[in-house]
Formats: sequence, C-alpha cells, structure tokens
Amino acid sequence: PFCLVMLTDSVNGKKNEGKAKESVQVVDVAQLLLQSVKTPLDPAGEAESENAPEPEPVK
Repeated sequence: PFCLVMLTDSVNGKKNEGKAKESVQVVDVAQLLLQSVKTPLDPAGEAESENAPEPEPVK
C-alpha cells in the first residue's frame, strides 16, 4: 500500500506539470492479474442478467 501511495503521488505531480498523460493509472500487480483472468459476461458490454429470463422457482 505504501508503494501505491508514493507512485500515485508522483504520477499526480507529473500530471499537474503536464509531463504525464491523463490516462496513466497506478495499479497493484494483483489488480492487473485479476483483470487479465476475468471473463466478460457479455462481449457487447451488457450484463447478461438484464436480458436473461428469470429462473422459475423450485417447488
């Protein structure tokens, strides 16, 4: 956590000076790994639950 704070402060300083792109983000390695293994619910970017019919209750 300390490294993230230090790196974020540095990036924000560079952004304020105009020496860094606004799209630069500081993330933890674990966050990158999680993003790389997640599979999207729907390739169109919509959640499946919105279009999927509700399951019938079990009797």
